[in-house]
Amino acid sequence: MRLSNRSKLSRPLMLGLAVSASVLCGCRTSQRQDTQTAPTIQTKTEPDSQAVVERPVLAGLIEGVSMYPVPNHSEDLAVSLVVSVGNTGSPSTVQGWNLEVNSPQRSIPRVEPVHVSGYVDMPGTRNRKIDLDKEDLVLKTAQVPIAKGARINGILTFVLSKTSESELSNNRSGFTIHFKDSQGNPWQTPKSVIGVKVGTANKKPPNP
Repeated sequence: MRLSNRSKLSRPLMLGLAVSASVLCGCRTSQRQDTQTAPTIQTKTEPDSQAVVERPVLAGLIEGVSMYPVPNHSEDLAVSLVVSVGNTGSPSTVQGWNLEVNSPQRSIPRVEPVHVSGYVDMPGTRNRKIDLDKEDLVLKTAQVPIAKGARINGILTFVLSKTSESELSNNRSGFTIHFKDSQGNPWQTPKSVIGVKVGTANKKPPNP
């Protein structure tokens, strides 16, 4: 009888211990899950880098000058210039040609080149005929870019209204050619003084 009573009393106790153990295990399991840290996601940061964009670097030079009255308009003066342009930067066409006349006696507005056809003596040379239509520097540089390291030359012809050759030759007047690259940056040749031998080529970079 005593043995049977103990067995009845111990059975609920065993159930209670079992429930307590399961609850305790559940608490421990939840504590382990709470203490676990979420995996960190590493983002790869790349250093800021700016692509270096190469630009054209042009250099022009007036190599020869020829002045003569305009046919059928003797009061106007035609100026044909042998001009070369080199490039040490990215390939570029050339545009925006115009002539600046530096005269101590009068102010002459800048003029744009005119297209002339026919054969004439090469400016600065004797007995050397050239085809102005083929040597027009405006046409040569408008469509085909000047490659890096290349140099091209041609003829630019301008008309100065109501101007004579003697007026420019006797007062050390000079010519400067202005032009632009394909990105719109301005460039110019060194001043070429009439009657003075052409010096070495130089370029003038655009203002920053």
